[in-house]
Amino acid sequence: MPTEIIVLPAMFGMLAFVVWVIVNGWQRRQHVKAMAEFHGRLIERIGSVKDFSDFLQTEGGVKFMDALTVERGSPGPRDRILRAVQSGVVCTTMSGGFLGVGLMNAFGAHEEFTVLGIIVLSLGLGLLLSSGAAYWVARTLGLINGIDSHSAVGPVVR
Repeated sequence: MPTEIIVLPAMFGMLAFVVWVIVNGWQRRQHVKAMAEFHGRLIERIGSVKDFSDFLQTEGGVKFMDALTVERGSPGPRDRILRAVQSGVVCTTMSGGFLGVGLMNAFGAHEEFTVLGIIVLSLGLGLLLSSGAAYWVARTLGLINGIDSHSAVGPVVR
């Protein structure tokens, strides 16, 4: 199997990833810088501690304090389940491509592409099955809004 088949896509993939990381970091830096400047100006405009206390009692004040926190909590169960479903679909689709290339036997590497396709297919199906199981458990425990499994009356209110 010629090494160009593996080396060139890996090189371009690595280069694209590095560019994505740099651009994403620059965008985040600009966003944090703009938000810090805005929050600094807003705090300067508040004259006294009483004014600041009154401001924090409003809905806008609560949102302001939430925006000041740097560390966000972990994403909810819906976000994690959706991410697993997306990854599973991508892996399953990608395995179809590997299996297709393996069946075409265009590169003389039938076995390698078939094995790679089966491994990626197993990974994709595993992600889809685990996301289904996680959805079922989260819904059973009431972590996802919707109909509670123990009562068919309506959504779970906590």
